[in-house]
Amino acid sequence: MTDRLDVAFEGPRVDDAGVPFDDFRKTLDHLQRALRLMVGHLAGADLSSGRPPDLVREQSALRLLGASQGSLVAELGVAPPGGAQLRQERYGSAALEAITGAAGLDDPALPEPVRESLAAIGADLSPEIVAASVGGAGRGRRLRIERRPRGKRRPRTESEPALARGLLLEVNWEQGAAQLHEPYGDRGRHIRLRFEPELAGDMRRLATEHVEVRGSGRFDDEGNWRHVHVESIEGTRSMREPFDMDAFLNDPHPKIFRGDEVVTAIEPFDVDEFLRTIREGRDA
Repeated sequence: MTDRLDVAFEGPRVDDAGVPFDDFRKTLDHLQRALRLMVGHLAGADLSSGRPPDLVREQSALRLLGASQGSLVAELGVAPPGGAQLRQERYGSAALEAITGAAGLDDPALPEPVRESLAAIGADLSPEIVAASVGGAGRGRRLRIERRPRGKRRPRTESEPALARGLLLEVNWEQGAAQLHEPYGDRGRHIRLRFEPELAGDMRRLATEHVEVRGSGRFDDEGNWRHVHVESIEGTRSMREPFDMDAFLNDPHPKIFRGDEVVTAIEPFDVDEFLRTIREGRDA
């Protein structure tokens, strides 16, 4: 884990003219709040009212170590003031790891209040700044937050019931994260999965296998699953595997065809006309 954090600003004149102080101050204010909320979440502290507990304040205190052209470097101070005994908890470092390792502002690994505090950075950037990004010092992965018009809030979408199938890869049972890849399409395309500790055993057992997951998630602008919180997972047979007659005959949940339940057309219709209408609709 790391106690250091880089905050970088992007803009057409940042290297020459620097960063407006107001942008710098507001960015660090929002980042400080996000960090405090994340530490409180990890520590199980109640931050809904009054002064945050001393543990949370101590392990979420940012210190500015220095600045370089176009970027700023800050350090998380975890040592309590006044020479008091150092606590054993490392919530501050874990909180930094969670924020800098987030896949985006909608990453379900971050609690909603933390995501909102980070999104507020983009709402308060001036037109001189294109984006701000945060990342662990010396590491390549960064959380990039683009500027958006003031007053325009990040859209919040409700979770939807999710059912998805694919190849289970990149399982991290310690962090409760995995990826569900399309087995026969674009291998770079995947759904981010989050799961609770009680599913860690099943996720480890089914890693690299074809699975079906059920839970809740959110869609992106193109109608694809952005992420899914897994509530149950089962292994499925790959379409490329040979047919297994024994497994078929011994399936505890067979799919039985019942002719009396088939829905049929009430009135006769022109099949050719029906197919022509479908083709025209595809070409529209």
